[in-house]
Amino acid sequence: LICSEDVFSKEDVPPFDRSEVDGYAVNHKSVEGAEEDSPVTLGIVGEIEIGKKPGIEVAEGGAAYISTGSIIPRGADAVVMVEYTSRDGDRVNIYRSVSPGENIAHTGSDFFRGEVLARKGSIIRPETIALLASSGIDKVGTMRKLMIGIFSTGNEIIEPGSILGEGMIYDSNSYYFKSALDATGLVSCELLGILRDDEKTMARSIRKWAGIYDILISSGSTSAGFHDMLYRVIENVGGELKFHGIAIKPGKPTFLASLGPSILIGMPGFPLSSASVMKYVVIPSIKEAYGIGEKEEKRIRLAFRINAERGKETVLPAIIGRSGRAYPIFGESGSISRLYYADGLIILSSRRNFYERDQSVRFFRLENKEREMLFIGSNDPLIERILYDSARSPTLINAGSWGGVEAIRIGEADVAGIHLLKDGIYNTFIMDGDLAKHSVLLRGFSRVQGIVSREGVSSFSEIYRKNLLFVNRNKGSGTRDLIDSEIERELGKFFHKEDIRGYLWEAKSHAAVAKSVVQGRADAGVSIQFYSMALGLKFHKIRDEDYDILIRKEVMNSPVGRRFISKLKNSASYANEFPGYIFPDNMGELIG
Repeated sequence: LICSEDVFSKEDVPPFDRSEVDGYAVNHKSVEGAEEDSPVTLGIVGEIEIGKKPGIEVAEGGAAYISTGSIIPRGADAVVMVEYTSRDGDRVNIYRSVSPGENIAHTGSDFFRGEVLARKGSIIRPETIALLASSGIDKVGTMRKLMIGIFSTGNEIIEPGSILGEGMIYDSNSYYFKSALDATGLVSCELLGILRDDEKTMARSIRKWAGIYDILISSGSTSAGFHDMLYRVIENVGGELKFHGIAIKPGKPTFLASLGPSILIGMPGFPLSSASVMKYVVIPSIKEAYGIGEKEEKRIRLAFRINAERGKETVLPAIIGRSGRAYPIFGESGSISRLYYADGLIILSSRRNFYERDQSVRFFRLENKEREMLFIGSNDPLIERILYDSARSPTLINAGSWGGVEAIRIGEADVAGIHLLKDGIYNTFIMDGDLAKHSVLLRGFSRVQGIVSREGVSSFSEIYRKNLLFVNRNKGSGTRDLIDSEIERELGKFFHKEDIRGYLWEAKSHAAVAKSVVQGRADAGVSIQFYSMALGLKFHKIRDEDYDILIRKEVMNSPVGRRFISKLKNSASYANEFPGYIFPDNMGELIG
């Protein structure tokens, strides 16, 4: 099918900061130094129910039990996995320390509201369907079979098209499973809906469906948490659990059970985890059952050094860069956009600890994509609009300013957006001899960076003095460089930055920072004025920053490169849609 219109995201995904594991939400400082033989004991302040907004705050010395997918309570900046704890009444022993942000997926870290999800004229692939569904889009315009039943589980799951409440998420897995399986041409799939976390309801439905379908495929309720019950229901309906857990990451909680003449495949709830199992295990198995043995596997060289995990095969989405090497796309297992942008999946061996650049790995191609331009760099909504208006099917990977510089340096990206500050100068200082051989720096536009808050916070000194909760940006981003520079300017070169409450809590985009403040998870953060205006936050300007463009020389002189530069030079035409931007006269001109 071909999309007949541009489709934009209706929601941030994920729509709230959520736990990626079952365990205890804590402030990381409370568990510093925790070891197996020297645990830290914390008081339990409550339990965070999945699908509901927390009514408690976690202070230092406290912990709240939290289920996978639940909203992170205020005051907590990490989650300790339940496997590293033991509960004793109203107290819990912690046997492992955690770092800020560990086991947390932040608001909008996958993609944000208003982001282009599908372009007019693009092919609607299975990954597109999942992306649209996870944003709550239930229909799009288009230009014009073994029996498998598919269902999702969870009290927090709702159908696309429904109103998104606090702690709820849209079901994307069911739609991805069906479209991926339908694409094989070998099966006939039906969506059976969503089962809530109730053992009697699950048992009744599964018993009925087992007499209709050859295969049942479920999503969620496969881990070992308090509310994961599907594998227990199997035994209650007379089924037999064949295995529970497979040695790949992500996707470990997968199980297989027999139900009389039928089988049930229990898939993880996180989209990338379940999609990896579907592409790497389920579909190849179905093809093999039909005598179709090809797995579309080949070897491909890596673009950079990467760590592996001994004992588990690691599955990572990757794009093929300009050099033909695999460029892995990192992120949380709850991310579906990683799969959407990927050209395929790379498989890291369970017998290795790392791979060096140019070493080969196994590669499963997902689809041959038409990509006219590859952008790797700092996240910005305006540059995204310019790219989509100048190139057919561009791919955008948000890797931060320094990630963009390195991607251009090693020859993988066509274009990178950067905003790096040093000694009061933006960006030109990075143009060393090596980078200048293959690329040039073009003047872009300017953005207004500042402190966003609900109450009108005006300085880092105020944040520190009032002990306000701050949300930081990720290392490697230009905004993180600006934040550190401003803290030193206000509080002194030798000030211990971690004394600012929340300094170690990192969000990966301007949108994620602003949403954390809007939702009351943080009191203040640094973002661009565009998001403060869009979300109704108060804004205190720090400075104008230059967002400039690194572009490979051969791309600059290509037809798509010329179209891109022309759009860049005329960025001011977007002024009404993008308030908070500054458009200098020399946009698109060579500055380095």
